[in-house]
Amino acid sequence: MKQKKRRNRGVILTPRAWTRLQTAIAQAECEENAHDKFSQEELSDRMGLALHTTSKILGRSEAVDKGSLQAAFAAFGLEFCKCDYTQPISPVEEIETRTENPQSDWGEAPYSSLFYGRSMELVQLRQWLVEEKCRLVGLLGIGGIGKSTLAVKLGLQVQTEFEVVVWRSLHNAPPAEEMLANILQFVLLALQLDVMLPESFSGKLSKLMECLTNHRCLLILDNAETILASGGQAGQCRPGYEDYIQLLKSVGTIPHKSCVLFTSREKPREMLALEGEGTGIRSLLLKGLNSAEGQKLFQQKGTFIGTEEEWQRLIEHYGGNPLALKMVAAGTQELFNARIAGVLEYGEQGVLIFEDVRDLLESQFHRLSVVEQEVMYWLAINPEPVSLANLASDLVISSSERQLPQAIKSLLQRSLIEKSGEYFFLQPVVMEYTTQRLIEEVSQEIRVWGQPTEAGGIQDSKVQIKIYLTPNTRHPTPLFQTHALIKATAKNYIWETQKQLIIQPLVEQLLIELGSQEKLMLLLKNVLEQQRYKSPIIAGYVGGNSLNLLVHLQVNLRGYDLSNLTIWQAQIKSKLETRNEVSEI
Repeated sequence: MKQKKRRNRGVILTPRAWTRLQTAIAQAECEENAHDKFSQEELSDRMGLALHTTSKILGRSEAVDKGSLQAAFAAFGLEFCKCDYTQPISPVEEIETRTENPQSDWGEAPYSSLFYGRSMELVQLRQWLVEEKCRLVGLLGIGGIGKSTLAVKLGLQVQTEFEVVVWRSLHNAPPAEEMLANILQFVLLALQLDVMLPESFSGKLSKLMECLTNHRCLLILDNAETILASGGQAGQCRPGYEDYIQLLKSVGTIPHKSCVLFTSREKPREMLALEGEGTGIRSLLLKGLNSAEGQKLFQQKGTFIGTEEEWQRLIEHYGGNPLALKMVAAGTQELFNARIAGVLEYGEQGVLIFEDVRDLLESQFHRLSVVEQEVMYWLAINPEPVSLANLASDLVISSSERQLPQAIKSLLQRSLIEKSGEYFFLQPVVMEYTTQRLIEEVSQEIRVWGQPTEAGGIQDSKVQIKIYLTPNTRHPTPLFQTHALIKATAKNYIWETQKQLIIQPLVEQLLIELGSQEKLMLLLKNVLEQQRYKSPIIAGYVGGNSLNLLVHLQVNLRGYDLSNLTIWQAQIKSKLETRNEVSEI
């Protein structure tokens, strides 16, 4: 490739030098600061540099002068030499690098000039690919977290370590044999080998493994979740795509000198037993950007108004998801005159105001099994982190309880839930989405259709309606039966939050659909009547949920017959409530 002279525009640390500096900082924190991390201000003072310069050095995203790098190294007793710095690649040079190198085929790899943070991730991935020479590496994370962009950045940084670099997207889920033939054609051509391909898939796979064994190649497969099944446990292969799993198994188990890097929203289950220290098979779960990095991403869209505390809350609210933050930045300008406080006010009310963000989560939610969705709804109902034992005690269906540990493991693999110690919880924006979805599903399940009175209906002097509970296609049992909208057993502030974020929006939606409070009251009383004499397992939370909605409507229940009804988790002002066990009143 033709060498181009670069302008002197400052330098950044090389990955190895950055690792040396981070190691020295960690050692100083251990010896001098009782293992507590130095703040950015403390590091800045120690290095004798401005705060923004320190941030640039540690982030490796923006260039600084050599003297600043030398000062940073000296502050921790490190020697600084010419091999410790390099010039960053500009966006223009990045494009030239991708297009001018005949040994690289970047296909439809995404290009973005906006890339912030990810220094530690890049160093870790480089360590696996270049130093440890791992054969198979998975880059995992929720949709929009930046897996593809990071994979491109990594590929450009390490491509000189490989003879051939090939990027392919699996977004449209092409057949494995078709994809393998496409990759082989370029690899054989780039290596100046015979391009005649074997006819069978096994023959093509053997030919690829021969290339990977005799030459150092980097293959990047993007969007690998498309070959995995929806609606089952995380990482299961789609029917008809088993050849991809055979490809990954061969790459992971047969010794060779190359690397296959794939990005996915979830890890193929076959990889679980293979990966680990010294196996040559590793995976990295990508988390969100921190507050400073997220703020920089926002500011590429323009100038925004907000305090540091507001920025921190906003970035955390959206889990540092780069794609979500880009969408929110555009919406903040259009809807809130670039005021961060305006977005936060809506977020605190449980309102997910950006449809693009909803679509992003919707695509992920549709991949879940029924039990995984059930767990997600319970985590949304519980505003605080909850243990596995508490989740199990909430479940109505025994089969769901048996599948709970696997469902939790699967949701963690899909990056949809978070874990702190023995407790599980949802990120704020995921909780908002799941809560809205719960409200919509429950409203649909108990919707009243205005029809002439039939058997099982209610006749009134003003309205004639027939009411029924109906499960939707994704939930064999209605959520109104399997999930308590209020946890009466919880602390007061928790069920007050549940009233505000679940009960009130649900009542408002039902009133819009039904047209009057009178119809809604008749509906709920009829639902209660339908539950009389039903067994607790069949009735579930229907009785308690109906009573909680009636109480919220300030209906006077004095004298109402509640005999032979199963009431779970009801919070009734008259003290007619059940908290810890199944009861029939």
